[in-house]
Amino acid sequence: MSSLSKMLSVLDLFGPHSLRLDADTIAARMGLSRATVYRYVKDLCEAGLITRLPGSLYGLGPRIVELDWMMRQYDPLLIAGRELMHALSDETGLAIFTSVYYDGHIINTYIAEPKGRFDFAFGRGHPLPLFRGAQSKVLVAHQNGRRLKRLYDEQIQPHEGATLDWATFNRECRRIRKDGHCTTHDELNAGLTGIAAPIFQQGAQEILGALAAVGTSANFKLLRQETVLEMLMDTAQRIAHNLEPLAPRSAVPAPAASELAQR
Repeated sequence: MSSLSKMLSVLDLFGPHSLRLDADTIAARMGLSRATVYRYVKDLCEAGLITRLPGSLYGLGPRIVELDWMMRQYDPLLIAGRELMHALSDETGLAIFTSVYYDGHIINTYIAEPKGRFDFAFGRGHPLPLFRGAQSKVLVAHQNGRRLKRLYDEQIQPHEGATLDWATFNRECRRIRKDGHCTTHDELNAGLTGIAAPIFQQGAQEILGALAAVGTSANFKLLRQETVLEMLMDTAQRIAHNLEPLAPRSAVPAPAASELAQR
């Protein structure tokens, strides 16, 4: 691991239960000398990624808020899909998520919610458990073979224990890839159902993110789950189309509410 990677890994120590850390704690958790830690936190403070707090403590810095604003404004996936997501949410009354995978993490990057808001256990920016919930399962299942095995060995198996062996896990991933979608019930929130589909790079099988529709079981019964799935997969394809630099930016109109009732 390079010095830059080690310095940036200081940010991984911060979490919901460790919002403030001192240099000694950072040194102990990373196995580094105090001199090295002080050098790292000095550079991170100057970059605005962490900030000094009273009591010789450090917390996350204002640059992260700025980067979050930039993501909301300029993230290509959100530019390509935000309007389509809100249109789908308005048509179905469901919450529509975009989620991405990075370095062993699953993050919801945007949520288009209907007027009646749901109480989600994992909102925007809150890491999801690996291989729990529809969007997490879609993103994990589409990782390449070596990365998939490493994810299982290092992060999934230690948490799932004997309840999910490699053969079962690998078989489930193959099924998700074959079906092109995943449906889960009560895995992240009691009483909620989620359906997710991959967003692929145009002309390739490289997954860029996942699109998910989440709502109560009653919502899905009223709308017909098959109809929601069809609309979701169609929207995922439109987002992929909009991501293509040479593709026209106009989106095909979403199905009208009357079509939902007829399907």
